[in-house]
Amino acid sequence: MTNATTGSDRVIPDQQPPAGQRTPLRARLIRPAVAHWPFGLVVVAAIAVRIVVILGYPPILWFSDSYNYLYDAVTNTPDQVRPNGYPFFLQLLRPLHSYSPIALLQAAMGVLMGVAIYALLRRRGLPWWGATLPALPVLFDAYELHLEHMITADPLFIFLVTLAVVLLCWNDRPSILAMAIAGLLIGYATLVRSVGEPLLVVALVAMLVRRAGWLRLLTVLVTGLAPIGAYMLWFHGTYGQYALTDSTGSFLYSRVSTFAQCSKMNVPPLVSYLCDPTKLKYRPVAGEYIWADNELIPYDSTTDLSKPALYTPMYLAVGSDTSLRFTQPVNAQAKQFAESAIESQPMAYARVVIDDVLHTFGWNRQPDPHDYYGNGPNFQFVSGDEMNLQIPWYVTPVQIPGNPTYQPLPGNPTFQGHSSSQTWCDAKCRLGDPQAVVIMQAERDFAGPGHGFGFTKEVQPWAHLLKTYQRYIYLPGTVLGLIVLIGAAGVLGRWRRWGGVGLLPWLVGALLIVLPAMTAGFSYRYVLAAVPVACLAAGLAFARDPGPGGKPRRSVPARGDDPPKPPRSVRALAADLRRNLGRGGTVDQE
Repeated sequence: MTNATTGSDRVIPDQQPPAGQRTPLRARLIRPAVAHWPFGLVVVAAIAVRIVVILGYPPILWFSDSYNYLYDAVTNTPDQVRPNGYPFFLQLLRPLHSYSPIALLQAAMGVLMGVAIYALLRRRGLPWWGATLPALPVLFDAYELHLEHMITADPLFIFLVTLAVVLLCWNDRPSILAMAIAGLLIGYATLVRSVGEPLLVVALVAMLVRRAGWLRLLTVLVTGLAPIGAYMLWFHGTYGQYALTDSTGSFLYSRVSTFAQCSKMNVPPLVSYLCDPTKLKYRPVAGEYIWADNELIPYDSTTDLSKPALYTPMYLAVGSDTSLRFTQPVNAQAKQFAESAIESQPMAYARVVIDDVLHTFGWNRQPDPHDYYGNGPNFQFVSGDEMNLQIPWYVTPVQIPGNPTYQPLPGNPTFQGHSSSQTWCDAKCRLGDPQAVVIMQAERDFAGPGHGFGFTKEVQPWAHLLKTYQRYIYLPGTVLGLIVLIGAAGVLGRWRRWGGVGLLPWLVGALLIVLPAMTAGFSYRYVLAAVPVACLAAGLAFARDPGPGGKPRRSVPARGDDPPKPPRSVRALAADLRRNLGRGGTVDQE
């Protein structure tokens, strides 16, 4: 409809043109694909790689925590070790009785994250290639692809966090609706992985310095706390306390046990049983203090089996049942011990945290046969035989073909020596282990009739292609370090605007790198959560300053006959970054 008063052909706001003059829906859908065809080719390639993953390792990949997620999904009881956010997701898919929807949805999450990063950076003025580069790691990193194809909370957590950050960065002052959705996403992400607990505070701080307004801040606070509060009420109904887990103290204990020396601490008698007399140079990595029974030097396959094994303090106190290491009393005592260690040896604590953080930025991934650092067979594309060796004894009622009869002794994965325990849980075993029975029932339920337990199969030639792909196509830690530094430069360059829109993704990325090292220990798996937001912050370092009204200036007109501006060169983008570093950027106009 035209404006009869002025004679303009411009459509009057809030009024639609006649049906015959409207752009067909098909054209409206095709137009963005045509306009962004170079990135469209990248997305097609990313989808193709994910199809190869699905074909190469059907129906899905597993590691030890996967079976606990299934158990939580079918029992509908809050887990004491980790929140139930991911089991809630699995519950929605349980009626389909197939692992394929889980694999497909998580693969879609990876692609959508790449698209969201590209869309935001294009909106912020970057050329197509400048917006594509930060999206490449999440679209093509081999370890990201592996994680997406696994029953684990990480893909869902990374997706929720990335989507929330993109929403909050879409405009300098997001709408109330956008703030509400972002708050819900952050709140739910906190229930998916405990490392997300500080994210709501980070979002509030970042939006506060961007002068988002009190109503918007209140909106994101209320919507973020709503799912967290509801979950704490549910947890209280089962365990009698308002919390998300009973594990924070135990995990922190594992962190400090790599350096804690009780001779240098004022240890309360009640928690003295957690002291480890082992010399520092012989102590295992952090995670072994809560998940393992024995203390053996990492990667030592020549342990003298004739010598008595050293046992962890947790094993000596509560036995081999790891669930007993996360009860309320043990968690509280472990937290008390850990806080005493940090207060008594702050420099030692700082040293181990810094060492783990720097570990993130090494060029090559450290060889990890025991999965201490999340880089072992569980988190790589490996052969079917090697995958079968990782299947826990309590998730199968029969011996896996090709697997040994008895479980190896700790520290001896080559089966040079073995224990007296079988590698499967037979009928006699199941009589004494009801949890194993529930896990096996859950496996069958999710797999569907006639599909057994859903253990992963290796299918050629696709699996071989993925093993080769994994050797070369991944984000080296040193490159991630450079990405983090570029994001930091963009934030510092806009110091007059308190870092501008890039502050939020950079803070979230830094937090997801540092927090695991502070509270639990290093794992390459944890680092992947920081990659999308760190790449987004690096891209925003080259974004144009906001124009009138706080909205970014467009590099290409959305409508009209004006000729498009030429794409910006690498030199122009670098000049933008140097200019921002020199003058601190402009002040937001609202």
